[in-house]
Amino acid sequence: MGSSRDTDTEPEPDQVIVARVLEGNVEAFRVLVDRYQNQVYRLGLRFLRRREDAQDYMQEVFLKAFEHLRQYRRTGRFYSWLMSIAYNHGKDRSRKSVPPVQPLLFDEAGPPDQATGPEGRAIRELARRELLAAVEELPGPVAVCIDLYFFFGLTYDEVGWLTGIPSNTVKSHVLRTKKRLRSCLSGTIAEAYHEM
Repeated sequence: MGSSRDTDTEPEPDQVIVARVLEGNVEAFRVLVDRYQNQVYRLGLRFLRRREDAQDYMQEVFLKAFEHLRQYRRTGRFYSWLMSIAYNHGKDRSRKSVPPVQPLLFDEAGPPDQATGPEGRAIRELARRELLAAVEELPGPVAVCIDLYFFFGLTYDEVGWLTGIPSNTVKSHVLRTKKRLRSCLSGTIAEAYHEM
């Protein structure tokens, strides 16, 4: 009987993987890359708007995370620490490039599939366009809070820590924006996003 992991077990916690990397198992870092590369890539797209730039950005973020792994305090979430590196790197990179920071929203992740077939796809596309139009009207800091909270799964405290905005203000931005977006979206489309 070996110590192999059963396929039904929970994934290995990030802190355990980090400990393995710091003990010299550099290959273990690949697990963290595989686990979070989509989120980092999407944030890169949010900042840089071009897939090629986002791919380079993603590699740069993971290289920075690897190089600074000893600075990670294992009492906090690795994901939050990684996203702080990604967020700060994105701000630095976007300052150097011409396109302004815009919310990515559903271009990559897509809204929830409520229906299939041509009608469902049409409703989904209309919902996406209405939602993008509504979010484009949001001021920059609010749009950033919305992106990080909804589309990157960070908590109010984590969004506040990343952006320098107090967590109560982040919560207020999120709640007001949810209410505003619900009122902006028309009947069928609002129903498609009832879980927001």
